[in-house]
Amino acid sequence: MPNNCPRKVVLLSLQAIALLLLVFSLSSCVSSLKNQSNVDVMASTSQYEQALAILNSNPRAYGGNNELLYLLDKGLIEHYNARYAESVETFAAAQAKFDEFYTKSVSKIGLTWLINDLAAPYRGEDFEYVFINIFQALNYLMLGKYEDALVEARDVDSKLGAVNNQYEADQKNVYKEDAFARLLMGIIYEAEKTPQDCNDAYISYVKAETIYEADYKNNYGVTMPGVLRENILTMARFMGIPEFGKYRDKFKNTGFFSLKEKEQKAEVYLIQYNGLCPQKVEDTLLLPLPDGHIVKIAFPRYQERGYSIASSRILAKNKQGEVFHANTEIGQRIGSIAVKNLERRKIRFIAKSTARAASRYLVEKKQTENIKKKKGTGVAAWFQFFSNIYNMLVERADTRSWQTLPDQIRIARLLLEPGEYELQLENFNAGGSLLCESNLGKVLVGAGQKRFMLVHTAR
Repeated sequence: MPNNCPRKVVLLSLQAIALLLLVFSLSSCVSSLKNQSNVDVMASTSQYEQALAILNSNPRAYGGNNELLYLLDKGLIEHYNARYAESVETFAAAQAKFDEFYTKSVSKIGLTWLINDLAAPYRGEDFEYVFINIFQALNYLMLGKYEDALVEARDVDSKLGAVNNQYEADQKNVYKEDAFARLLMGIIYEAEKTPQDCNDAYISYVKAETIYEADYKNNYGVTMPGVLRENILTMARFMGIPEFGKYRDKFKNTGFFSLKEKEQKAEVYLIQYNGLCPQKVEDTLLLPLPDGHIVKIAFPRYQERGYSIASSRILAKNKQGEVFHANTEIGQRIGSIAVKNLERRKIRFIAKSTARAASRYLVEKKQTENIKKKKGTGVAAWFQFFSNIYNMLVERADTRSWQTLPDQIRIARLLLEPGEYELQLENFNAGGSLLCESNLGKVLVGAGQKRFMLVHTAR
């Protein structure tokens, strides 16, 4: 017995060192994600300058494996803070990083098989890849660069196609088309006012209507916004095409202005980023085996984050004291897109985690048997004990995500007589009670002019 003690001590010491190294590695990762959580809290409470101060002072604040997350959060917070030109540059860097990852096969990232997905750089979700273009389109729109905005919005469709072409027919994402991007394209085309632009606007609006009706309603619970119905009727009437009669019958209760009438008025579009996108958490399955080994399987899921604002409206008050208002409607439910797409990939996550766990189990079982033959049952039992602890710690789901994303994008449009207006936003809870008001400032609008306002309300 005394002769076995030194060998046992050496063996247990090596196991302890391995565990300490693993714990240190996981602690470093948790610390980086904590930095992201702090930035997320600041952004959700409109402390944009404070959040950007942290990000600008330390480009590695999220850790070496999370450069993409850093760029996504920084670009969006700059967008929320109306630093649109800076946001364009940051999102361009995030786009380049995404493109770099998409040229690499997932199978080449060997560390994810040896340890877990957290051991590899964050590659981003497919929908996150696409939403860069949507926010870039809105950046350019706010900068008055309509052509650049259209390029970004048009790229949404081609990027969705490229992303889904990676997968087999039964594994493609739920998110295949984007209705909000099509609606946005229509609005931008209409702002350009040429006959060809009006034709393109009509095509974009009709495509948006099709996606809302055939896709968004069923998959995300999002119906077509009223502003889209109005704009379809406006453009169909201008085009003088037979479809106007079809849409007039379809949207019987929708009032609208002709394009000529709209040219005598001013339009103010409000785009409101509302709520908090769900964040990833870990689900686990523990499988004790008859021989004493424990296998852990881990996979991510999205968990809803509560917020209070359920509806809102924009008000415009002119110098005569008259008040005009329009209710916002959901144009995009980012949270639902995130949840649906992750659910579609759940089987892939479980399969990968199971394969990792099975590989470790086979290695550990063989090693346990070898130790038992050479050093006895006691040492083998200790090896198995530490192996089980190692398995509990090492198998981790990748719960990284773009946390500063809103849950909803809401949209409203005011048609006003030319002049100066004071704008205000009212937010309501699910019961219809007023939660808060915010002053959006004054705006001077002329006939035929379109103005766009972006507002972020996370709570």
